[in-house]
Amino acid sequence: MRWAALLLAVLVVFAQSHTMADEIAVQTVTASDELSDAIKNLKALHMNSESADWPALESHAQAMIAGKQKPSDAYPAIYSIIVALGEKHTHLVPADAVKASATGKPVGQSRPAPVVPPEGYVLADRIGLLKLPFTWAISKDADAQYLKASQDALAQFAKSRVCRFIIDLRGNTGGSMAPMINGVSSLLGSYPFGHWVSPKGGEVPWTRENSLVEEPVLTELQTAPSKSYASIALLIDGRTASAGEDTAIAFKGRAHTKFFGEPTAGYVTSTISHTLPDGAILAISTGWLSDRQHRAYRDRVVPDQETAPGQPTVDAAIVWLKQEPCGASK
Repeated sequence: MRWAALLLAVLVVFAQSHTMADEIAVQTVTASDELSDAIKNLKALHMNSESADWPALESHAQAMIAGKQKPSDAYPAIYSIIVALGEKHTHLVPADAVKASATGKPVGQSRPAPVVPPEGYVLADRIGLLKLPFTWAISKDADAQYLKASQDALAQFAKSRVCRFIIDLRGNTGGSMAPMINGVSSLLGSYPFGHWVSPKGGEVPWTRENSLVEEPVLTELQTAPSKSYASIALLIDGRTASAGEDTAIAFKGRAHTKFFGEPTAGYVTSTISHTLPDGAILAISTGWLSDRQHRAYRDRVVPDQETAPGQPTVDAAIVWLKQEPCGASK
């Protein structure tokens, strides 16, 4: 997801500076303040803003908060605008959910997302399978742990003389793209791995230099040797979404790579995160995605070979990899 780093920074700052004074400040925020701020930023940033009937949307939303005071009372009105904009990736993360993610503790009805690290498995025929799960931007430590787990798995693959790879993104519902992509950068080759595309067609590449893909949190963990020409089977399914789809697209156009599974969930837009007055996060879709070969993705990522869910997808990947030379060359 674009600007996941910004969301991470927001959560870290929130966790470090959330005091009684903050609580008092939030209590002074009204439903009108919350809604006005959301409308201003959706107008300015949303990819479909120019085609929206803003007078009608604002009038309807204002009617929904009539007589209400709490900032959370504005959430349904904000949701109504998001739906009307006609694009499914834009979403609102309530303030309690942001606090839970920032502190790692339950807040109200919200619970922090679990931290699930990547896992690597050495299979027969010198094949290594790396499972990349979702990861939310909870903290820099969590991102570092995710990145380390990926790099440790690839380093172990190297010790086991793995020369063919399976990258499993099935069920990866998204979160922060930076630790996902940086963790497998030794497999990806040269930047850029993809681009964000504005509604008017301008492209911004995914590079470390422009900070859209973060510099690795712990650079000393870059221990896996480059395998940019090794054969890779990439596994996707209908639950691969958002940053999971971004990571899949990073492998599109790479030599010696084949996609297996099912079409992805279709959350292939860039999003920028904005903090609302009560601490809620509004993730706003600003454009589309394209791969390293500038091919646009406006719907979903489709596999090269569709397979049945579960083990048949892995089996099909293994059949193809066994036909590939060990350590493919240019």
